[in-house]
Amino acid sequence: MLEGTRNTTNTVDPVTVLATEVLKDLYRAVCGREPLAVRAYQDEDAILLLLRFETSENDAHGREPRLDTAFLAMPGMIASAVEARVGRRLMPGNLSICAERGLAVLAFSAVETPVETDPGDDPFRIDDSRPQRPQLRLAS
Repeated sequence: MLEGTRNTTNTVDPVTVLATEVLKDLYRAVCGREPLAVRAYQDEDAILLLLRFETSENDAHGREPRLDTAFLAMPGMIASAVEARVGRRLMPGNLSICAERGLAVLAFSAVETPVETDPGDDPFRIDDSRPQRPQLRLAS
């Protein structure tokens, strides 16, 4: 669900929708079940993703270590997935987690300039003979 603020029109930004879907997929991959809810709020270039999760995912001393580690990695993974799929950059911001309430908030800034890619550029090619790139040599 995407919600705009009162002073903006409710236009659905595909980047925000994609970021929401990626967050759902990442949570499902880590926990093996759907999150309770995922919401997105956008105001100009600021994007907030809210994730509600089961508080039973917590042990007596706080979040499970695998969930804690996953939450720390999610902002970067979401930004990478959005850039790879639609060519727009998201800059990860703060991450706030309230384990007792089962709530995580991920903040992003959307960068306006799209990523320019050269369709013939393959960063993994070793035999790239273009003069502007240094040749890679295999160590023997």
